[in-house]
Amino acid sequence: MVRSPLAALALAVLAHTAACVAPATARAQSVSRDWSPEDRLVLGDFSRVVTVAAGMEGVYVVSPTAVLLWRPLQQRWEAPVQAPRQAGLERAVASLVDPLDQSLWIARPDGWAHYQPELRLWEQGSVPGVRGMAFDQDGISGLYLRTGGGWYTVARGSPVAMPSSPPARPLLPASVEEALRENPGLQANTAQVLLDQRLRPARYTSAARSVDRRGWYLGTWGLGVLFLSDASIFPQRLSFGLAGGSVGALFAAPDGVWAATDRTSQDDAAVTFVAGDLSEFRTVRGLAATGLPFSQVRRIVGQGRSLWAATDAGVVRIDGESGDATLVDAGRGMPDSRALSLASRRGRLTVGTAHGLVRVDDSLGVHRLAPGFVDAALAVAVRNDSTWVGTPVGLFVLPEGSDDLLLPRGRGEGPTFREPVVDLAWLGETLVGLTRDRLLWRDARGAWGEGPALSSLLGRLVRIVPDGDGFWVAGERGVGWARLTTMPLRTLRIGDLPAAPTDLAVDDDHLWVGTAEGLVRFRLDAVRP
Repeated sequence: MVRSPLAALALAVLAHTAACVAPATARAQSVSRDWSPEDRLVLGDFSRVVTVAAGMEGVYVVSPTAVLLWRPLQQRWEAPVQAPRQAGLERAVASLVDPLDQSLWIARPDGWAHYQPELRLWEQGSVPGVRGMAFDQDGISGLYLRTGGGWYTVARGSPVAMPSSPPARPLLPASVEEALRENPGLQANTAQVLLDQRLRPARYTSAARSVDRRGWYLGTWGLGVLFLSDASIFPQRLSFGLAGGSVGALFAAPDGVWAATDRTSQDDAAVTFVAGDLSEFRTVRGLAATGLPFSQVRRIVGQGRSLWAATDAGVVRIDGESGDATLVDAGRGMPDSRALSLASRRGRLTVGTAHGLVRVDDSLGVHRLAPGFVDAALAVAVRNDSTWVGTPVGLFVLPEGSDDLLLPRGRGEGPTFREPVVDLAWLGETLVGLTRDRLLWRDARGAWGEGPALSSLLGRLVRIVPDGDGFWVAGERGVGWARLTTMPLRTLRIGDLPAAPTDLAVDDDHLWVGTAEGLVRFRLDAVRP
């Protein structure tokens, strides 16, 4: 990209200023490591947009917690950039793209925030009573802020706003009212446009005219960003992110991951496919009248073209293409509608519930396994016609043809082997179980072992997923990679993660971590030991 001499001079000044002020502003946005967006990004619900601003290089979308950049020419999104918590994006009143360096300025009632993508730098300052913002067409004077007491100017690189006269030829943010005036068809169809799939109303929050003057970008609270071409009366939704913020379960699929988000006071339960390169977000929300028939998802597995989810209402089969969802619960033969665990093996689906174990066939028939077992099946794994079950009192096995869970031959008698087993996974021919404190395992020869107390670093353990010759292990305080007999060699703590982990998935390039405050994608090359 070729810049004008004036723009180059401005960037040089910014770089010099950044050398002086960057440490303070950078610390405001830092987590426990200095991650690049390529190495770590956090995805959440971006359906709530505070403000939008269009520039020569793209369209900035400001959510309450992060900033996204839409590249219209490439028809793709840049990875979202988390803002410092004190940036106050949720209170933004307007935003503008700097005509000199294409950075983003955001006005708040109590001041301003400035994000420079080339430097990955946030700055901010205080001015009371901000009501609006502008640039002068000369592009040199910096940002103008209009307050109840007059105008202030923020020079580029300065942390202080100074009283000033108003801009001589102001460049102002566009308004929703202006967009509606120029598009009578949009105004006439507002009631239809501002309805989500569940027919709940959304609202416009902001508008920005595209630089090529061929359409409008509309920020909404409830539908994300819409683009209205001048040749159309109905806008196109530019989908990005999840349908909710609280991720309950993950399933790694070709080219991406499926993420199930739980029902909250603000969001319905949903399942979203997220492409690894962020090129696609495909969400299954269920019927318009009722949504998906559950509130929480504890596990997801894939079987053919369908997803199966263990939920608080039963086991649910979801068609990944059509979005059709079918519930199998106690009314259809489940011993308990609370499904806790799943295993798919050679077309057979084994389901662990709060009171027993079943197998569900292709016609949704339910077959009880080990009828005498009425405790919780916290985890299940199937191999060589045997079903392994993690229970509140340790690991048991159901051989093919048997009607009872059996104590596995040679299983240790120590306290670790009588603790709840909350997850199971295979490392080659070795079956690995997860307790709240450590790993335990049974190798191909039938020998048993237990590892060190990983919970001392990670907190109470919740999930494992194989990667190479070891496992990523999730606990309530973070995620770490460990071999069977080692402590975690690499730890991702709260800070690297927005909240406690709930589930894990690994594909060829990424580690995905579900949390109660979003989905985190780590580049494996950046986090592997």
